[in-house]
Amino acid sequence: MKGGHTRSNFFAKFRFTFLGFLVYRDPSKNGRNDLAYPSFMMMWRIAAAGLLAGGVCTLHAAPLPPSPPDVPGTQLTWDDCVRLAIRENPDLQSSREGVINSDAVRMGAYSALYPQISLSFSDTRSYAGANLYSPYVYATAYAEQVSVSQLIFNGFATKGNIDQARAQLNLAFANLDGEKAIVSFNLKSSFAQLIYAQKLIKIDGDIVDIRQSNARLVRLLYEGGSEDKGDMQLSDANLDQAVYNLEQAVRTRDLSVIQLDVYIGKELAPPVLAEGELQTDVLPVLPDFDKLAVQTPSYFQHRAQVDAAAAGITIAQSGWYPTVTASADAYRSDSQFPLKNHGWAAGFSVSYPLFQGGATYFDVKAADASLRQALDNLRSGTNDAALTLAQMFKNMVDQEDNVRIQKELLDATALRYKIAEADYRNGLMSFQDFNTITDDYVTQQQTLLSAQLSAVIAEASWEEARGVGAIP
Repeated sequence: MKGGHTRSNFFAKFRFTFLGFLVYRDPSKNGRNDLAYPSFMMMWRIAAAGLLAGGVCTLHAAPLPPSPPDVPGTQLTWDDCVRLAIRENPDLQSSREGVINSDAVRMGAYSALYPQISLSFSDTRSYAGANLYSPYVYATAYAEQVSVSQLIFNGFATKGNIDQARAQLNLAFANLDGEKAIVSFNLKSSFAQLIYAQKLIKIDGDIVDIRQSNARLVRLLYEGGSEDKGDMQLSDANLDQAVYNLEQAVRTRDLSVIQLDVYIGKELAPPVLAEGELQTDVLPVLPDFDKLAVQTPSYFQHRAQVDAAAAGITIAQSGWYPTVTASADAYRSDSQFPLKNHGWAAGFSVSYPLFQGGATYFDVKAADASLRQALDNLRSGTNDAALTLAQMFKNMVDQEDNVRIQKELLDATALRYKIAEADYRNGLMSFQDFNTITDDYVTQQQTLLSAQLSAVIAEASWEEARGVGAIP
């Protein structure tokens, strides 16, 4: 009866709640079962406490994003990316084809220096109708001929064409070097972006754990009467924000993979994992930007355009000079084989344009203007290159210093958070102060990672401005 009375009071007081289950122990249990019962109840209390804690931490939070499947994918190092891009990137392939095209044009320009030889053969069937004095006639005529001609002088037009073709080839090489620098920048930026996204997922996952722990603690304190409902709701909202940031980081990673596929020029087998760190090389000493400017692809592009414009003047001025050509022909003809009639001819010709409506004059005038324009573009482009180099160098140094500062700030905020968490658990700090310190710690982790990404991109921009990179 005593034990039954105690059970009735238990049900009336705690109404089968988890808290009652955790604190209740039947005092009627004694004797042999008195040793086993407490152990049994202790295991159930621990399990119930775990369920309660799990329910608290997930009560107001969205479900976490699923982890990537454990299937074979693509693991990429930086060297792997460079190797694939060299072989697969379509922009690089297009620039290489441009070099091949320009080289073929340059070789073709030399053809005017060599004799031009041609062979011809004809088979002619003719018919003459009958008239008062003769019947109709069918006739057959065969002829074959070999001709040789040699351009002796054309006012230096051939030289101008060769110089211009050589300048176009130099321009194609400069364009290729510039494209290599651009691809290297895009590749390095996208690879760093993928590493950043992967690390951001890890950081945001840790932040979710922090927010879950804080939300659980605040809820327990609220249920115990030590915190108000607004603090509890704010801690739950912080947890929801952390889960959202984690899901956003996953989407950023997926986009970074697509971007890396584009710059490599090949779709990689998912899931893609980038292996590496967001690190930069040792900063160089302050360089001479004017000297570096004349070593960039931009300078060589403008220099090639100046050379092409100068060759254009030579081509335009060729109209003031005569054209001299030598030729020789040999032929055979007859109405049947073997051909018995034969002969040859040889000579040379000189032609001079007396009047072309001013075409040569205006061609030369336009070519002179093109050369002056190319020289101005060269001077302007060199100055712009030097300015860009100075800006990129400054930005690279700034970002490197920022990474160092953000690391120091993270160390400080991590220590503050560790101390604040202990003080808040012991009732020595208000929720507002604890939440502010937690926000600083959480934000600083993300800020440092963003600073490291910015430093890598700044280094890639410096390399692009110089016209160098990972693409050989």
